[in-house]
Amino acid sequence: MTYVDVERAGDLPLDNLVALVSPLASKLFLITGGDYRNDAHEMEIIRIKARRRSSLVSKILEQASAQMRISRTLLDLRGEIDVLIFFGGAGLALPLAFARFLRMKCIIVLTSLGAPPVIRATKESGAHGQFGELTRLRIQGILERLSYFFANELIVYAPSIVEEAGLGKYEQKIIIAHEHVINFDQYRLKNDIERRDNVVGYIGRLKHEKGIMNLVKAIPEILRQKNDATFLIIGEGHLEDEIRTYLGGHGLHDKVTLVGWVPHQELPDYLTRLKLLVLPSYTEGLPNNVLEAMACGTPVLATSVGAIPDVLRDKETGFLVRDNSPPCLAKNIVEALTDPELKRIALNARNFVENEFQYETLVETWRDIICATEASGSI
Repeated sequence: MTYVDVERAGDLPLDNLVALVSPLASKLFLITGGDYRNDAHEMEIIRIKARRRSSLVSKILEQASAQMRISRTLLDLRGEIDVLIFFGGAGLALPLAFARFLRMKCIIVLTSLGAPPVIRATKESGAHGQFGELTRLRIQGILERLSYFFANELIVYAPSIVEEAGLGKYEQKIIIAHEHVINFDQYRLKNDIERRDNVVGYIGRLKHEKGIMNLVKAIPEILRQKNDATFLIIGEGHLEDEIRTYLGGHGLHDKVTLVGWVPHQELPDYLTRLKLLVLPSYTEGLPNNVLEAMACGTPVLATSVGAIPDVLRDKETGFLVRDNSPPCLAKNIVEALTDPELKRIALNARNFVENEFQYETLVETWRDIICATEASGSI
């Protein structure tokens, strides 16, 4: 199983996947570029570190080196690995092709829509020095397509992603599944939604593809219409300084709190304070924080990307917006905060996730995926 350069925000999805596949494996290896730890399950963790680089050429060379080192690791482990899951590493074309040569069954879990939406977000951000980053992302997109070609199976979170990510040509390889496990004892209904203050929250990385700057730029208009609203921004990322500068320039520091990184076990305390969680992303797979908010009875407003429309049915289990532009976000956030059906929507959301995201069912799904077919040498 590979997951290169895990950020702290990626620990939970990886925890979930490990919890699902551990009962199915006689031995579990994790090849990672991050500092991931998991003491709850027995596994061998192999760290392939890639240094942070600034220039385009050095980034490309460093990633090529990392892929070669992963391939060497797979060679050393030949005979011990039957199934290789690329989780969050769809661009690892070289080790994936090499794994197929070694006759390992290779599965890619598409945790996002890949490079194209990130390219769009980068262009729309107007950030300086885009040429190098856009070039890197375009190369990443080519590697992703090569990986899809070489893989035995592609796991996507919802049928809608197949069309959205342009995966129609791989239809025979596609399996609809996910690794999302919710602890319903920890994430539970608390604090009646009608009694909560008008607190709007964001949870996620502070990156352009997450649409966080669009939300920040929507805040002045939201306050013009709903001046009792306040905002919590939870997460970390390279846009933090830009966000602080914008808030200071618009006199918003008393209305917006940048919380920073929050340990996962503390998230329920924040989610149950919110009247609305907003995810204005350009790209997503199926965000765990959406499901956890729903389990807490906290309504979610999000862009209609990835598998989000499969769990957020507009004005039934949540709110969908047609685009993530600041004017559109402001309008829809104000409407959601004042929706007279907010309590019904919150309860519908809780019931939905409680019915659809049970651990026992997911283990059986992954048993079928891993055990149904033998590793094949043909592409």
